[in-house]
Amino acid sequence: MKLEGKVALITGAGRNIGRAIALAMAHEGASIAVNGLQNQETIDEVAKLIEDRGGKALPILGDVSDPEQVDRMVEKVANTLGPVNIMISNVGVRPHGPIHEVSVEEWRRVMSINLDAAFYLSKAVLPGMIKAEKGSLIAIAGLAAFGVRKDTVAVAAAKSGLIGLMRGIAFDYGKIGIRANVVSPGSINTERYDQHAYAAGGTATVVADDLSRRQGIPMQRMGTPEEVAAACVFLSSDDAGYTTGQTLHVGGGVYMQ
Repeated sequence: MKLEGKVALITGAGRNIGRAIALAMAHEGASIAVNGLQNQETIDEVAKLIEDRGGKALPILGDVSDPEQVDRMVEKVANTLGPVNIMISNVGVRPHGPIHEVSVEEWRRVMSINLDAAFYLSKAVLPGMIKAEKGSLIAIAGLAAFGVRKDTVAVAAAKSGLIGLMRGIAFDYGKIGIRANVVSPGSINTERYDQHAYAAGGTATVVADDLSRRQGIPMQRMGTPEEVAAACVFLSSDDAGYTTGQTLHVGGGVYMQ
């Protein structure tokens, strides 16, 4: 198992990409702290699924845009599962609108959830990683960070900040064995596409295939949460032991560097 003996803290882990990351890392032997903001039922379900498969999990509610809650959460994880070896900052909000229509309150909300939370989490888990002289931090970005989404200025600014944050951590802490990277999903077939499908009277597959064509995805399909999770498992494992400060795109070729 690639992550045996590790403890992973995954935010936004109750559904979609976060849920897939939690299950994939548990499958590879990691103990999982399953974080969610307010839906206890969803994180309990993920934790139970992990435990039913023989793994260890801790469902833990917490607002990661609040630094005090983050500190308490990381302490609880350490006391229950052990020090955090892997941190996945997956939470995010994605309001749409041109910049002249974005309110100051909404701007601050986007920054708080999409960017500040990753800073608070990193700050909280790094002391333990420094002591262990090893650790992996991953921030989940997205296409908005690379300027290919209309009316997502606030999200683009925050997600671009995630890239800078992870690069800075990679540079400052690489010498002691701590790695920091970004995973940038493209169009991923999650619950919201199911909702579009039902509204249109079709199937999720038909809606996803149509969207992939219109969005110009070279692979002509949408990705799955499990494919994003596989990238996170790789970057958190010893297989990526010499990989840090990088962005791994999981988008079917829609963005090429």
